[in-house]
Amino acid sequence: MKSQLRSVVLLLSIFFSTHPSAAAAEDLQPKESKLLLYQDMMLELLLPEIQNAVNDYYQNLLTANPLVYPYEIEILQAKRVNGGPGDRGFHFSVTLEVSPVVGPHIGVGKDRMTIEISPLFPDKVKLVAFRHLQTYELPPSYQHMLKVGAESR
Repeated sequence: MKSQLRSVVLLLSIFFSTHPSAAAAEDLQPKESKLLLYQDMMLELLLPEIQNAVNDYYQNLLTANPLVYPYEIEILQAKRVNGGPGDRGFHFSVTLEVSPVVGPHIGVGKDRMTIEISPLFPDKVKLVAFRHLQTYELPPSYQHMLKVGAESR
């Protein structure tokens, strides 16, 4: 019985000494930049407002709403509207460039929008500008998604 107990203890000590702990394994993972982390969180929070703006524009052009994925959004500018280096105002303006898609990530266009974030707004987020920059031609198998008269836009 004692020899079996010794064997089990020996096996456990070998096992734990050769396998790194979960904390040690985490340390081996490459670190993500905080800037990228915060940017991705902000885009995820803004995504409903971005998607609504895209839906409003494309509803007259397409029979289905195109989708916006966070990785298809580029932040062109983010700034404080009020406040300065010594005064942290909490009214922000974010200008984005968005590439909505349909189907298996077929681009339909490129749009630029400016969204303001402020505690002064009821929903804290407000679209202040939207400009369609470019329309992409859909492949023949997706032409059925164009609304009549939208082909010429």
